[in-house]
Amino acid sequence: MGFWDTMSCHFYKRELPPPGISSWTKMRLDWIDQSKIKIVKPGEKAEFILGPLEDGSSEILAARIPVSESTYYVIENRQPIGFDKNLPGSGVLIMKADDSVAECRRGKAPVRLVDSDPSVQNLEGAAFDVGKKNTFRDEKNGFKVQIKEKNGNSYRILIDPL
Repeated sequence: MGFWDTMSCHFYKRELPPPGISSWTKMRLDWIDQSKIKIVKPGEKAEFILGPLEDGSSEILAARIPVSESTYYVIENRQPIGFDKNLPGSGVLIMKADDSVAECRRGKAPVRLVDSDPSVQNLEGAAFDVGKKNTFRDEKNGFKVQIKEKNGNSYRILIDPL
């Protein structure tokens, strides 16, 4: 997760407070109300507004796409508000999680950030956004995630079968 989750890397810049924590970490700690997590199974089509993770008043704070018994994708919207003031960027983050992995060891991790721009070092360009890279495809599991538009700090997201 790099600089996107204080549990992964304690600060983005040494002189600034640390960033907030990811939706994956919050879900594991049961810090997100289940009603604010949108579940979308592969093969299903869903369109919804994804509010910033740090805005507890948003109707949907994260989306989860299960792809096996232990693996799933998590989608979140990170904006420079609240504890997220000191992020390396902003936009929609997509993570692949595997609950069969207990901790980061020997090259395995329970969650990995999908990097929308690997040419930018340290996952600093990981966020998807309108006008940049706005589509993620998982050919193996047969779905795509599109960031359709941004309105204020929220995004309209479309998850669609391939």
